[in-house]
Amino acid sequence: MHMAIAPIQKQGGRCCNCLRCCGRGDPRPRTVWLGHPEKREQRYPRNVINNQKYNFFTFLPGVLFNQFKYFFNLYFLFLACSQFVPEMRLGALYTYWVPLGFVLAVTIIREAVEEIRCYMRDKEVNSQIYSKLTARGQLFGSDFQHLLAVSCS
Repeated sequence: MHMAIAPIQKQGGRCCNCLRCCGRGDPRPRTVWLGHPEKREQRYPRNVINNQKYNFFTFLPGVLFNQFKYFFNLYFLFLACSQFVPEMRLGALYTYWVPLGFVLAVTIIREAVEEIRCYMRDKEVNSQIYSKLTARGQLFGSDFQHLLAVSCS
């Protein structure tokens, strides 16, 4: 059994304004084979939930960027950096760097705890067992990661 799915036609032949969801602006029909996974034209990604904002390499740059995109945080960073110039020094360096460092440390710790909680929650959800209905109408248990995801293209 197969099913032809026609693309959604809305504004100007696209399903929305962004080009990512409708295949770079050229919506095309596709055939979905029900009960015949070997006839699929595309490989779909595993059905895994990932709610994390950062990975190991992007954590520190991402948190610092998110802090310094606000005017006052960037202002206090420039003010603290200006104290390295002897003509601009108004007091001891620690009076500028300790409060800034404290705010950044608290923010980094808070984001790290949140990321760890998201990782643990995602790991718990991804390891749950679900019932899967086969093409012949039989039920069997499968974990969440091995369920086939349906593409939006």
